[in-house]
Amino acid sequence: MSFRTLRRRAARAVHSPVGIVAAALLCATPLSTSPLHAQGGLSSLGFGYPVGGTSTRAAAMGGAFGEFDALSPINPSALGGLTRTVISVQAEPEFRTLTLGGVSEKTRAQRIPLLSVAFPFSRGFAAGVSASTFLDRSYSTVTQDAIVVDGQTVNTTDQIDVRGSIGDLRMAVGWRINDRFSVGVGGHLFTGDNLVARERTFEDTLRFGSVLDSSRVVYFGRALSLGGEWRIRKGLATQVSFRRGGTIDARVLDTVRTRASVPDRLGIGLRYDGIPGSVFAAGIEQQDWTSMQSLGSDLVKPRDATNWHVGAETAGPRLRGVPLLVRAGYARNALPFGLNSGVVNESRLSAGLGVPIAREQASLDLSVRRAKRTLVGGGAKEKAWLLGIGVQIRP
Repeated sequence: MSFRTLRRRAARAVHSPVGIVAAALLCATPLSTSPLHAQGGLSSLGFGYPVGGTSTRAAAMGGAFGEFDALSPINPSALGGLTRTVISVQAEPEFRTLTLGGVSEKTRAQRIPLLSVAFPFSRGFAAGVSASTFLDRSYSTVTQDAIVVDGQTVNTTDQIDVRGSIGDLRMAVGWRINDRFSVGVGGHLFTGDNLVARERTFEDTLRFGSVLDSSRVVYFGRALSLGGEWRIRKGLATQVSFRRGGTIDARVLDTVRTRASVPDRLGIGLRYDGIPGSVFAAGIEQQDWTSMQSLGSDLVKPRDATNWHVGAETAGPRLRGVPLLVRAGYARNALPFGLNSGVVNESRLSAGLGVPIAREQASLDLSVRRAKRTLVGGGAKEKAWLLGIGVQIRP
């Protein structure tokens, strides 16, 4: 049952004492409101946070290695030349603190950002199948406020639980043409839903009962990606990838309510591994988020984003005769969804380790990222810790 239905029922019952109270509870305005509270923070505005679709290894390097990573569903040409099967599973909890007007609010999110399998099937050819999080809007938050009922202030507690994301299901093939060139192509299906449940409870439980409201929207879209790699000389390579977005539908109760386009994406990366045991990478990407405008509202508007990343990996101390891989990186991102005319910028510092488990049969990747997000012109700031753990098995 929606709040609109509850309001109508309360209005029809307004002539009874119970009806008067119900109407007041449903129509009362909180003494202090913020759209950010309803959205769960800066990273949950609009359709959610762009997770990035990178492996834990690439995330620890600031995302810079994503173009060259066969496990990251970004550039299909990275699959070319893969010599053995790799299975990867990841988890990534996030802990956020939003500060606005001197008041702080904490939220948390738990996601499985990437599941992938990549395998060679012919000389120079390899295929990859992956399920990654494209946009994540999962969070839980509890806020305490007050409303005015019949001239009296009533304390309330609102719990908002949002369980939703848009996932990217990709099937891709990469071909290593020769020692200098690789190409690849991938097909994407974007699917997911957004379930929002809000429960309001009252401090005076003898006079007022709780109010629950929920809604669900289902998304479905498609896209095509192309990629290429040029190994310029020994130790130096560059890659470019392009994703062409198709249509994406928003459905409510099996009815298409609105339609837009999956954002186009263009990415370019540069890698240097001429120093034994070390890899250095840098990348830049452009995403056309405004193509999703018709799915949004006047309050939350998407904007196109240009992001850049740098990162490095080097061999560290040895564990059972195999070196640990030490990683670090930095990224500057423009988040696609702002608030009114304000835009959200993000900076991220990252670090991580690659730990061998069974020599070349399996490995454990760990990452930690410190993100700082700012609503330009809005005074709101958000800090977050993103922890990543990934397991790779090479049977």
